[in-house]
Amino acid sequence: MRTRSIGFRLAAWYFVVFACGVTAFSIAAWFAMRASLYHATDEALEDRVRGVQSFMEKQISSLSIPEIRDEFREHSVLGPGGDLFQVADQSGQLLYRSIPLEANNVPVSLPGTLGTPRFETSPVQGHLLRFYSQRISVNGRSYTVQVAAPMNEALEALAWFRVMLLFAAPLLLLAASAGGYWISRRALGPVDEISRAAQRISIENLTDRLQVPQTGDQLQRLSETLNAMLSRLEDSVRRITQFTADASHELRAPVSLIRTTAEVAVLKRNRTAQEYLEALDDILEESERTSQVVDSLMLLARTDSGKETLECTPVDACTIVRNAAEQGERLARNLGVKFSVELPPDPIPIHADPEALRRALLILMDNAAKYTPQGGSIQVGVRVKDGFAAASVSDTGIGIEAQDVSHVFDRFWRTDKARSRELGGAGLGLSIAKCIVDVHGGSISVQSELGKGSTFEIRVPLAFS
Repeated sequence: MRTRSIGFRLAAWYFVVFACGVTAFSIAAWFAMRASLYHATDEALEDRVRGVQSFMEKQISSLSIPEIRDEFREHSVLGPGGDLFQVADQSGQLLYRSIPLEANNVPVSLPGTLGTPRFETSPVQGHLLRFYSQRISVNGRSYTVQVAAPMNEALEALAWFRVMLLFAAPLLLLAASAGGYWISRRALGPVDEISRAAQRISIENLTDRLQVPQTGDQLQRLSETLNAMLSRLEDSVRRITQFTADASHELRAPVSLIRTTAEVAVLKRNRTAQEYLEALDDILEESERTSQVVDSLMLLARTDSGKETLECTPVDACTIVRNAAEQGERLARNLGVKFSVELPPDPIPIHADPEALRRALLILMDNAAKYTPQGGSIQVGVRVKDGFAAASVSDTGIGIEAQDVSHVFDRFWRTDKARSRELGGAGLGLSIAKCIVDVHGGSISVQSELGKGSTFEIRVPLAFS
């Protein structure tokens, strides 16, 4: 089945709605005109009856029947509406009857049988007449006055009006539909332009953007939304590309070292058992480091794909910090760094995965120990702050330059690449810590001053019972 364009469908809907509107208007207009013509005719007939009644009240008492008829005849010629009326008394005697009515023997109701005034339409000699019958009282006697008016001109006007509607309405409908289709095509033109521009953009030219029409309507908002989406895609692709390049670089070095060590140990010359053991020890060390990098990459990949799940339970934040501090203190002591922990007396309830959160804290403590010179100190603490459990790790280490603070959580980023490699770091620790905290719905931040140390803070929402 062929799918019609939006412009065609809009025009079709416009045609249907406009057709219904024009049809309803035409029918309403025709009935309104018909009612108006009949209303005007009826008012004129009522005025004529009042004129006949006024004439009879002034003349009937002093005249005989023949004289009354002569006066009525003169009155009908001079009065409005012409000679189309008849008057009958209580006995059925006609005081006056117009010649056309008499020639066609048009009946008239007796006053005693006529209740409320009555309008009716009847054909007379091929002409349609509108009759109005009313009982009047003159000098204590009842009479029936029936007046009539031809409706031919009114019906001809109605017929012409109907013809005009039948011909003008379709023409107006076609013209309006064509105009609606043209307007819809013009209005949807920018959508086609957006579609063509979007088709031109691929992963090779993600820097290109759609042209934003300054119309202040849905098209402008659509273009801005698509441009924002392209910006996010560009940023994601850039990060993926950088991540792939950095991962390749990090893995190439240990693999090359393992291969070189093996080649030197095996191929060059016979070596002693001690030399083989040293070579194997170097290979094992690099293999362990490579395995750690691969595990970290796998963790980040699972987190990015949303497949990394945590087993969150109600726990005490103080307990998690205390457990992480026990291992962190051993790391600091081995490097000659002082270590202290400050915990509140009351528990701090949170909803978290204790092992994952302990790992994130240990990463911060490990970094603090590595980048703090001998004789320096590390302070670890936790407290309640603005509805969060805030765990902090402060050190008196080398600090971070101001322009580098915003990059510390980027993957494979290291402020001192030579020192980091010497200490066995791959630049993934803080990225992993941030991913763990993000999955907990928390946040991680850093404040640092070069040469004076750094303070990292992890915030996790409190658990409310």
